Amino acid sequence: MANKVKLDFNGFEKMLTKLRCVDGNVTQATETALKKSHAHVTAKLEKAIAPHRKTGDTEKSLDKNPTVEWYGYEASENVGFHISEGGLPSIFLMYGTTVFGQPHIDPDKELHDAIYGTKIKKEVHKIQREVMEKAIERAMKK
Repeated sequence: MANKVKLDFNGFEKMLTKLRCVDGNVTQATETALKKSHAHVTAKLEKAIAPHRKTGDTEKSLDKNPTVEWYGYEASENVGFHISEGGLPSIFLMYGTTVFGQPHIDPDKELHDAIYGTKIKKEVHKIQREVMEKAIERAMKK
């Protein structure tokens, strides 16, 4: 199972309220923001996993098809590696391994940070904010 990305940045509720007030399409803006977030994270993960390619199975398990899932009024997007589809090695690569208490595989910080890092989270929040701002601007011009 891959990780999930949700719309989550400072001031999100205010922007959502503003978008609703100007009769903007909240669903479309949400899906666009999540799909752009997915594309950004996936590109970073593809770059970070490339040096580890041996069979390509882990790389193939990367979720490359953006599919927004709605649960009532909440939406999310799967990102990352699907464990059941060959993505298990990604965990060992991100966190490293030990044999008899001795480091065997060093953790790949770049791979880990491509999905869990502070920098990627800030970049995703920026993308989401920009999409919402553009949706508000479009709705105000109508």
